[in-house]
Amino acid sequence: MLSETWIRRTEFGSVATFKNINLLCHLHTMRLYWFQVRPSKAREGDKRGPNVDGGTSFGGRRICTPESLALGYGPRPAVCRPPTAVEMPSRRSSWHYHPSTFLAMTFLTGVPGFLGTRLLRRLAAAAPDRSFLLLVQPKFEGRTHTLLADRGLADRATVLPGDITEPDLGLGAHYDAVAEQITRAVHLAAVYDLTIPREVGWEVNVEGTRHVLDLLAQCPSLERFGYVSSAYVSGERTGTIHEDELVHEAGFKNFYEETKYHAEVLVQDRMDEIPTLVFRPGIVVGDSETGATDKFDGVYFVLNALRRLPRYTPMTRIGSGTEPVNLVPVDFVVDAMGHLLGTGGHAGTVFHLTDPRPLTAQAIMELLADLLDKRVAYVPVPSGLARAMMKTGVGRALGLAPELIDYFDHPSHYDASNTRAALDGTGIDCPVLPDYAPAMVAYARRHDARSSAMY
Repeated sequence: MLSETWIRRTEFGSVATFKNINLLCHLHTMRLYWFQVRPSKAREGDKRGPNVDGGTSFGGRRICTPESLALGYGPRPAVCRPPTAVEMPSRRSSWHYHPSTFLAMTFLTGVPGFLGTRLLRRLAAAAPDRSFLLLVQPKFEGRTHTLLADRGLADRATVLPGDITEPDLGLGAHYDAVAEQITRAVHLAAVYDLTIPREVGWEVNVEGTRHVLDLLAQCPSLERFGYVSSAYVSGERTGTIHEDELVHEAGFKNFYEETKYHAEVLVQDRMDEIPTLVFRPGIVVGDSETGATDKFDGVYFVLNALRRLPRYTPMTRIGSGTEPVNLVPVDFVVDAMGHLLGTGGHAGTVFHLTDPRPLTAQAIMELLADLLDKRVAYVPVPSGLARAMMKTGVGRALGLAPELIDYFDHPSHYDASNTRAALDGTGIDCPVLPDYAPAMVAYARRHDARSSAMY
């Protein structure tokens, strides 16, 4: 949904519009009128280029509201009725912000991804009067529209085709209009892959975050910004990791960690100008009640390997087996972020969304084996040797990634004092793995056939 301020009149007598965007005009009578605008073909000689959906440029059309007519914009009132779109006068003008038509608007990246989709649903349920601008890669437009329709959110969310790797986020001439609409923002979009090349991770995770920050710095009505980082920006640090700690020289296990670290450095460097909450989740797994997920990686690789083994079998125990592995169910992460974003305050605060009572690597493997009715005899193997074995046909046959070992044999603990204090009394708490592992395993087994990402 976009208000009247989304319409820009230019000296060419045309208007910047997105294809099939619903424009919401909030009239003084408090009645809502919906308009559908379709762009016309670009004029010959128009130097402004195509819009973000490709193929068409700025349509010479305009939607009228009583407010705009009162200010002298557009034709006579007789034609200002839904869903009429009329040609507007050809004269120079600029963006206009009218408080009477302004709506609470959240800008969100990361949809239709696993975490982004869940967070969108949570935010929409918590604030029925809030609308959403979803920056989505063009290749995911169709999937996103289907998702919105299925969830009953099509009338509350506008899909903006774009790309965080572009300096203007792919918004082109609509950049300033988007900035004026935003009152809250959440940046989730990132490459989540422990094997990513550094160049790819840097372009998406670091430069993409920089471009989002640049947009938010131009938002005159921004109330708060949620940035989704990772607990593993701590890299190779050991011991207790506190929320107010970031900068270190301990190194990183992979380029995912490194690029997320540098992205958070950018975010924290601009906290003085952008009211920011930083969220650092642990290893996110399925819903604690249903087990639902569409992201079968991480611990699911271990689960899948156990499923492929005979009922009675020896299996390597990676490292000492005594180090904690921080798994968190997606519903806890989403509920915590939704609550913290929906309440006042907390600007400049970092939150570890981690399990305060994590199981050890050995305990996790034993728990999963029991749920799969496996009887496993564990053989201790040094992490270096286990990593080398996983690079062979054995690892590939079991569906295990060598990069996973680092997270099952690293002595670190994530203090979550800020999170506990902020969520105290809300009933939002990270459940312990034994309570939700049965749902996680059952869901993974039911969806085995269609989830090629598990293998």
